[in-house]
Amino acid sequence: MALTSPALTLAVEAMFGNIKPTLDALKKLGITDFSSEKPSAEIKPGATIKVPVSSVSAASEYNAETNHYRTGGTTDWATLTATHYLQGFDITGVNIDQGVNASRMKQLFTSRAGTGIAMAAQNAVKTAIDGVTASTAAAGKIAAVATITMEGYMGIGEGLDWLDKATSVLAVNGTELASIRAKFAANHIVGTPTELAQFMGFKDLVVIPGMTARAAIVPANSFGSIARVPTIVSRYLEVGTETDPDTGLSVGIVIADDQDHNRLIANADIWFGCAVQGAPASANKAGIVKLGTAS
Repeated sequence: MALTSPALTLAVEAMFGNIKPTLDALKKLGITDFSSEKPSAEIKPGATIKVPVSSVSAASEYNAETNHYRTGGTTDWATLTATHYLQGFDITGVNIDQGVNASRMKQLFTSRAGTGIAMAAQNAVKTAIDGVTASTAAAGKIAAVATITMEGYMGIGEGLDWLDKATSVLAVNGTELASIRAKFAANHIVGTPTELAQFMGFKDLVVIPGMTARAAIVPANSFGSIARVPTIVSRYLEVGTETDPDTGLSVGIVIADDQDHNRLIANADIWFGCAVQGAPASANKAGIVKLGTAS
């Protein structure tokens, strides 16, 4: 069932506009599996879902019988827990039928639904990368921010024989990005995060707000995220699934009456999760390498 209320329909674009910067970062990090296809009603939030995250450079098509994605292999798809994010807010008194409060609905969707979903996705990514075991190998450490040089940043990843820096992304927190900019600027080198990453030999650079780790090397196919719209089985005043044409992300939107509090509620409904393939602490096999500080 599609949305029909003019104000609600107009607000959807504003919602996606606030989510897109986060989606751009997800696409840089690795595989994204966004779809409007709904899971079966039996699958509840918190169910384990599999995504094709792999440290295998040449993977074949997934084999449902063996649960493997490489011929003769024994490595399963990485698994994740899809979390249910429901961003709801009171729209009592907003005339969604005539569209006269379209600006009010846009504000609600941007500051509530859009921001809430974006922050949830960012936090899931931060938690996943922070959960990778930090490397104890010399190749997985960098000097402290106070002493690191531009050459130190240029040398990130050296000693990892399996690493293809040109196809890998450098994930950093905000403090580390400021340090990278400062060290490069001191040598008269300035540019966008992507340009600085490519100067260091990486494909790109992504800032993960609040990430505990200073930095992490994310090789191709070592990160994956999934988003789905939960199956709607209850009756609502209005319900629809909206899909962003640029990213493919779909969000379920429902209007419900909260009879206990005599109000109308607009909900943006989505499942989201991400999975990572970490390198071992010795950092001698493909996977995400969380960089520690050298002593």
